[in-house]
Amino acid sequence: MSRAKKPPQKEPPQGFSLQSSLKPDYGGQITRIVWAPDGSKLACPTQGGSIWFWALDSNSPYWECEGHAPYWTSCVTWLSSDGSLIASGSNDKRVKVWDTKTREKLCELKGHGSWILSLAWSPHSNVLASGSNDNTIRLWSSVDWKEIGTLTGHSGAVHSLEWSPDGQRFASGSEDLTIRLWNAENQQSSILSGHTEPVMSLAWSPDGGRIASGSGDGTIRMWDAQTRLCLNIMEGHAQGITSVSFSPDGLFLASKSFDNTIRLWRADTYQAVGILREEAANVLVPTSGIAFNPQSGLLATLGNKDTAVRLWKLDAERLAAKSFRTDQHLYRNAKVVVVGDTGVGKSGLALVLTGEKWKETGSTHGRRVWVFENTKIVDDRGRTETRETLLWDLAGQPDYRLIHQLNLNEVALALIVFDSRSQTDPFAGVRYWDRAIRQAARVLGDTVRPITKFLIAARMDVGAIGVSTDRIDNLRQECGFSQYFKTSAKEGWHITELAEAIRQGIDWETLPQVTSTELFQSIKSFLVAEKESGRLLSTFDDLYRSYQLSNGAEATDQLRGDFNICIGRIESQGLIKRLSFGNFILLQPELRDAYASAMANAAKDEPDGLGGINEERLKSGELPLASDERIKDRYQEQLLILATIEELLRHEIALRESSADGTLLIFPSQLTRENPDLPELQGEAVVYRFEGAVQNIYATLVVRLSHSNIFRKKTMWKNAVTFSTRSLGVCGIVCHETGEGRGELRVFFDQTATRETRLQFEEYVETHLSRKALPGSVERRRIVSCTTPECGQVFTDEQIMRRKERGSHTINCPVCDAVISLSDSPEAAPEYPSVTCEIDAAAELQREREMGRTRVQAKEASGNFDVFLCHNSSDKPVVNAIASQLKEKGILPWLDEERLRPGLPWMQQFEEQIESIKSAAVFVGASGIGPWQSQEIWVLLQKFTQLRCPVIPVLLEGAPQKLELPIFLDINTLVDFGKREPEPLEQLIWGVTGERPKAL
Repeated sequence: MSRAKKPPQKEPPQGFSLQSSLKPDYGGQITRIVWAPDGSKLACPTQGGSIWFWALDSNSPYWECEGHAPYWTSCVTWLSSDGSLIASGSNDKRVKVWDTKTREKLCELKGHGSWILSLAWSPHSNVLASGSNDNTIRLWSSVDWKEIGTLTGHSGAVHSLEWSPDGQRFASGSEDLTIRLWNAENQQSSILSGHTEPVMSLAWSPDGGRIASGSGDGTIRMWDAQTRLCLNIMEGHAQGITSVSFSPDGLFLASKSFDNTIRLWRADTYQAVGILREEAANVLVPTSGIAFNPQSGLLATLGNKDTAVRLWKLDAERLAAKSFRTDQHLYRNAKVVVVGDTGVGKSGLALVLTGEKWKETGSTHGRRVWVFENTKIVDDRGRTETRETLLWDLAGQPDYRLIHQLNLNEVALALIVFDSRSQTDPFAGVRYWDRAIRQAARVLGDTVRPITKFLIAARMDVGAIGVSTDRIDNLRQECGFSQYFKTSAKEGWHITELAEAIRQGIDWETLPQVTSTELFQSIKSFLVAEKESGRLLSTFDDLYRSYQLSNGAEATDQLRGDFNICIGRIESQGLIKRLSFGNFILLQPELRDAYASAMANAAKDEPDGLGGINEERLKSGELPLASDERIKDRYQEQLLILATIEELLRHEIALRESSADGTLLIFPSQLTRENPDLPELQGEAVVYRFEGAVQNIYATLVVRLSHSNIFRKKTMWKNAVTFSTRSLGVCGIVCHETGEGRGELRVFFDQTATRETRLQFEEYVETHLSRKALPGSVERRRIVSCTTPECGQVFTDEQIMRRKERGSHTINCPVCDAVISLSDSPEAAPEYPSVTCEIDAAAELQREREMGRTRVQAKEASGNFDVFLCHNSSDKPVVNAIASQLKEKGILPWLDEERLRPGLPWMQQFEEQIESIKSAAVFVGASGIGPWQSQEIWVLLQKFTQLRCPVIPVLLEGAPQKLELPIFLDINTLVDFGKREPEPLEQLIWGVTGERPKAL
């Protein structure tokens, strides 16, 4: 994220009074501020590794703890109410416990596999929780400092941990965009979902009733801790949020952002009542730079580029008395989906519901979004709230079912339509859509907010319904439809009644309220108008300039930041899509659905039945799309195809593989080659039955296992796949749809598979189903067979049941007399290490690599280079290696040997392309700066300075200790590949893109 360049505010805003400024003598930037529970002292870990301690009544530190030097100390938490114990975490992967009275280290806690980013202690249960970049949370007993549990629910780094005031629950915020609310007793969790960027900070309200979350998406969300519903989304910061903190009386919430501001909000009205400017340091790890004193209410902030702690006294009465600002707006959005199988009349129904005249419509391809209603209400405080209802018409063709799950998030009301004309099965697809909607809500963590569902009979003007009233009533009860309507869009039958039912059926009070500014509303209106005008693809800069011109706005860093955050908000509603390359904004994201389904269809229609299609064919536009569905502009179509491939890889619907014929995009759910009866698929072990989006669940399972480095894909057939293992043996799964939204997955092993391999494979399959299937729908049944290799006799369910009824835990094989265990629990088997976290980590890494590869291809196609690599020819091998690493991360470098055509002047060629390059990196190795490199630097100084692009000095390993850099480079922040910390490649990427690497 680019930093705002507005200078720090000289005078504090009204209501803020600076009491003191605390500055350590050395140690680097401060990474966190943590008050002791009694409010008498505070601790500040630093980038240099030390921890500084201040008493509230002194401006001088009373202790500098060695901490984790030379590593960064990233987090601390007090372990006692009197401040006698404290714990610290670092990128050395360890937690250390310190006695602040004796000033001794008591112990080190080891177990995490990566950087420890968060710590939280519960005084009620004497449990310390630690969150790490390894995606896990570990619990430690402070009685003996032994680990008492490892929690593996998150799929990304755990940035924040906070216990509830009563100690019964704790919340975790993660890189995976979610918050998890954990029960301290049984360690079960529920998911709070809605942020579109990593969740960086959490805070419980003093009464334990609400949780505030700050995210990289620039918004703060307020959650009800009991219902787990989002109450409000606070907009105003121009960049991501690094920390949030409640005042001890619960009246205020403070937030700190990358935009160099701290905002103070009324926690009851969600109104911003003060803005304090604090310039932050340009460091890789975001600082948690605000904290309210739990007793006095003093607000501690990081100032002076995160090198000093400033203590502010707040005039609560003055701040709380600020009247409602007219430039702030309240807004809620409700998403209503119209779904059903193809040809049932959805599009005609959606058309007339939005007030248009009926006309004959074809089948919906992808999706269409209509504005159903836009109204204003006045609340009991006299504030005006805008309520907007959007109607989403989704494609009904079976070919789109793989894509459905991507569009069913945050649904408030669903109209499930069936065709009353059908004489065979009028309810075809109804149960599928019901389960798909429930499953999408479950995956996104929306486990509490009720989704109202109406059953709609369409096209009643054609004829009567061919099923009995009893059958309809049974379906309504089975699926939980609250109302049933018989409609005709053509004749207008019951359309008025249905529209009114939609209005009444939306529970607006359960939907999050957005508190934003007049500027945000202006930007939103502009973006929606651009979309409705039919504009397909635009760059951020073009849209930003168009907004400036149309509104006469002055270009400022603040406006640009607000525009960027607003794009993220509109994107979260599914109305536009920010692409990961070229700074492009896709204003018609529904087209991507059509192209994604066309790709899946093309793979399915391949004559070899292997579910794969050559990527070059896809990129050339060889897709089964009608001419009226295609993008006419070939260049824009090519970019959309690449963006679609990236999205398929992101959601693990497709798998990329190399073959003799080129790179293939394989869809595991689209294979048509029949499964032969191979011996290696003997030895059935477990059968799982589940409900949900069966093909999506199966496809993502195959992709993740294929990327695991533990199980390697061996052979695939229709609904079946086998994996070899890194030890011995073959594992396999077969998946079948047993009904609409119902599936059965069978797990197989060959005879050489070890017990450890079997249990680890079963564990991951079961974990995946528990994550992806409908809650409570997964049923596990073990198939018992003789374990003697030459026998393999399979026992019937009745034999097993009757044996267990007699109280026996074993059964004798009637063929070979072997004694077979009847235990159905993996836990009853010998202890083997879990590989779930290892598989998840490997799958995530491979997915990021494949997505990065596609982003590089898209940047190549659009001519958008991220960085020019200026280097001495003697350093070329090292620079080439760094260039390869950058490409794996999706960063496209400009290298002379790849881009300069032989025989032409290099300077002329370079000048022709410089405006397509966003930054430059000047590498200096053991040989120093070369003669040709000096000429390049001179050009860079002139051209990149004019374009306001960063020029990054990079020291390679072995660079001279005393190096005289050109003056314009000497003042820029260095990236040093001769040091381990901070990680140099991530630092370089940050400098190139302006975005902090998500890995940290």
